Amino acid sequence: MTTVETAQTRAAVPTGPPPFSRALRITAGLCLVAAGLLNGLPQAVVGLLTGADLSFGEQIAWGAEHRTAHALEQTALVVSSLVMPIGLLGIAHVARFRAPVLTAIATPLVVWGLWGFGNVLAMGYVSGTVAPSVLGVDSAVELNDGLSEHAGTVATALVPHLIGSFLGLILLSVAAWRSRAFPRTPLVLLVAFLVWDFGLPPLGPVDPHVLLVVAWIWLGIHVVRMPDAVWRGAAPSVTGE
Repeated sequence: MTTVETAQTRAAVPTGPPPFSRALRITAGLCLVAAGLLNGLPQAVVGLLTGADLSFGEQIAWGAEHRTAHALEQTALVVSSLVMPIGLLGIAHVARFRAPVLTAIATPLVVWGLWGFGNVLAMGYVSGTVAPSVLGVDSAVELNDGLSEHAGTVATALVPHLIGSFLGLILLSVAAWRSRAFPRTPLVLLVAFLVWDFGLPPLGPVDPHVLLVVAWIWLGIHVVRMPDAVWRGAAPSVTGE
């Protein structure tokens, strides 16, 4: 290659920000905020209203008695499955610059887990929202029990969610911590939510999803306000909050 060709090649390389970089950052941040409002908040409110850790059968019976509230909650959860992956992939995008190995492990686990969680939400909507008005409460409970024990739904919904979501989100939180591009308090709250929701019994009247709401809204606002340079891989100035 001649000197002229080399100079032309270098001149052709763009030096400005990638196309739509700012728009993608804001979209990812808003999706995190929406995920907190659509996924965490409805479950926290329903947990406060019921005042107990209900089984799935008891939730279906409660939903049949409070159809509007239950339908709103389940609809919000289903819609949240659209925005959660976008917001979490935004965190992964930033974390990968300074924690590439952890992010590379966490990201496919998160995607796998959210795929399973989306299937769990679809199962819950069918058995908890649609079935009681069509089949009756008892038959809806039987349908839910059957879905929970069926090998196909266990493999495509429960296992991915329980393993992928739990491990993936914990690893992604650690990667985000190590990247130093995110405030640490919401990352701690996110991990605390996962441990509480997946592994601990109910602790009083407070629902663990309160932690999820605070964590995702906090992180979402942070991503929206994040400097474009940090979004594109520059050294962050955040050292912890």
